[in-house]
Amino acid sequence: MRVYQVPQHAFLLLVGGALLAAAPHLLLGPPWLRILLPLLLLARVLIQRGRLAMPGRMVRVVLLAGVVLGTLYTHGTVLGPEAGTCLLIAAFGLKTLEMFRLRDAYVLLVLGYFVLATTFLFYQSPLAALYVFVVMVLLTASLVGINRPETGARSRTHLRLASVMLLQALPLMVLLFVLVPRIAPLWALEFQSEGARTGMSDSMAPGEVSRLTESTELAFRVEFEGAVPSPAERYWRGMTYSLFDGRRWSQASPGGLPRPDLVIFPGQGTAPWHEQLQAQHAAMADTDAAPVYRYRVVQEASRRPWLYTLAVPFVRGPARGIGQVRDFRLVKEGDIEQRFAYSVESYPLLTAAVGLPDWERDFNLALPELGNPRSRQLAQRLFDAEGGDVEAYALRVLAHFRQEPFYYTLEPPLLGGNTVDEFLFDTRRGFCEHYASAFAFMMRAAGVPARIVAGYQGGELNPVGNHLRVHQYHAHAWAEIWIDGQGWVEFDPTGAVAPERIERGMDRFLGREMGALQNLLSGAAFSRNPLLARLRNSIDYLQFSWQKWVLGYDESSQMAFLERWLKDVSPLRIGLVLLIGTVAILLPVALWVLLRRRGPPRSPLQREYRALRKQLLRSNIAVSEGLPPRAVSETVARACPAAADAIRAWVSQYEQAAYAEHADAQALQRLRRLRRALRWRLRRSALSG
Repeated sequence: MRVYQVPQHAFLLLVGGALLAAAPHLLLGPPWLRILLPLLLLARVLIQRGRLAMPGRMVRVVLLAGVVLGTLYTHGTVLGPEAGTCLLIAAFGLKTLEMFRLRDAYVLLVLGYFVLATTFLFYQSPLAALYVFVVMVLLTASLVGINRPETGARSRTHLRLASVMLLQALPLMVLLFVLVPRIAPLWALEFQSEGARTGMSDSMAPGEVSRLTESTELAFRVEFEGAVPSPAERYWRGMTYSLFDGRRWSQASPGGLPRPDLVIFPGQGTAPWHEQLQAQHAAMADTDAAPVYRYRVVQEASRRPWLYTLAVPFVRGPARGIGQVRDFRLVKEGDIEQRFAYSVESYPLLTAAVGLPDWERDFNLALPELGNPRSRQLAQRLFDAEGGDVEAYALRVLAHFRQEPFYYTLEPPLLGGNTVDEFLFDTRRGFCEHYASAFAFMMRAAGVPARIVAGYQGGELNPVGNHLRVHQYHAHAWAEIWIDGQGWVEFDPTGAVAPERIERGMDRFLGREMGALQNLLSGAAFSRNPLLARLRNSIDYLQFSWQKWVLGYDESSQMAFLERWLKDVSPLRIGLVLLIGTVAILLPVALWVLLRRRGPPRSPLQREYRALRKQLLRSNIAVSEGLPPRAVSETVARACPAAADAIRAWVSQYEQAAYAEHADAQALQRLRRLRRALRWRLRRSALSG
């Protein structure tokens, strides 16, 4: 069988586009795929040059079986986004070894577009979108090239045509993006990798939160309407821990409790506590004097359902499966598998809106029967000293942390069985979870309902976009206690030991405690250089804007946008706007093409001759379009004798190419070099004159 030979001017574009389309996946893919794909493309290059024969069917079947087995070994399945992408890329490479007909080349290019689209499964930044556009130009240029088999065609011409085509398509793409009904994107597919879970856990033991300070990963960004709260007010609650087993605090609730007593999702009924909270919210919303924070959160994928907000949160706009929890949190129905945006308003004075029933009081007083005896005795002694006043007792415990030699450290020592006793009386060195755990234990030991709240504290302000970046190293834990008449009141014992951690933010604290590399990764090092800080903030603002306006343009955002501009949103009206917009975009393009192509198309030599005339005109040497080449040579020689040799060399090369059967690429390249030499002579002559 005669193998289809890709034109040489399109072959490099095809191989380069194929390699670049798969490159982002090779960075994350299994090692065998990183080796296999370059080898397959290298084999195709050798086949193109006649140094290797096309493999037979048996070889291709063995390679395909190896790819399937490799995928099963790596992912344990051939289904799902990761395994499916791996198979697609491998099949893309194998297809290069069976390009026997022109039709196979078309199939290969279509596969290339699919491989390129799967880039958005793993990367959704604006840089990734730019990369995809550039590779699309390469693939489209190779598609143009295989449809122009003439020898004189050039890769540069294909690239220019492909770029123009894609740029012309961009306005139509934007129109379709805005108007076509939104569906879940490709990157909303569920990934199976457990290792991708990031951030806070559903339980906490001493030393676990401090490990998150080693991570510089972004947790979420927040954009406020109006002033941004001070660092001391930025407590982003995500979980509450109410169950203590002597070492570990966990999220839990009494067994047999109906779900509506804990969380309410839209359309799934209501409960007295929820109705009371909503009524208080409505009353406070009508009062301008009540403090309120309105903001939008763009949370990174965490594979967990917890959303991070200030207290007390209420969803603004469509709830989209967001539930309100009794302990003043928001949760999503289902894990967050992709970047998720939600709008919230928080009323910090509503903590007393929900009462404390007996089951909740008992659950937040429970302690193991044995363990930590010294802490129990200390708690009872301090409580009695304050005459049973709950708030005074809490402040007395904070004063104990502040007055005694306690230390806040990123590397706390390991604790044994009686964790609270060992921390309070022996090591006295800990991170936020040590202080929160000890404080909550002492509250419960004195008969005060208490729980631990975990999430993040602070956030790095980006002055370019006026939004906050909250990283994993901002992870924090604090405590809440129940005070009659006030409800759940927040106490942060970390602030008693390391007030700069709360008031000035974790970034300043990390600047002293972390090494040089961690400082660089966290961004603390950039803040010391104004230029680098500005660059970092500008890039972050670009990424946040992309997430907000492009990745965050979901069904609810689309409906809000269309209602604002179209008022009455209906399929007929959307279709009409889409039709008018399409005509408005395509009509100028069509007119430009028609006007540009009046008369017969110019050959490469004619385009070169026209380029020479434009060059001479810029040097004030007028040459009419119908003037023959030798007459042009005489005209230039009279006007600029120093350029006579250069113009005669160009005319001689032009005549040779014109009288040949066709002007090959090398002849055209020599003409361009001679024209550049002529331009240099003309400029030199003008400067000397």
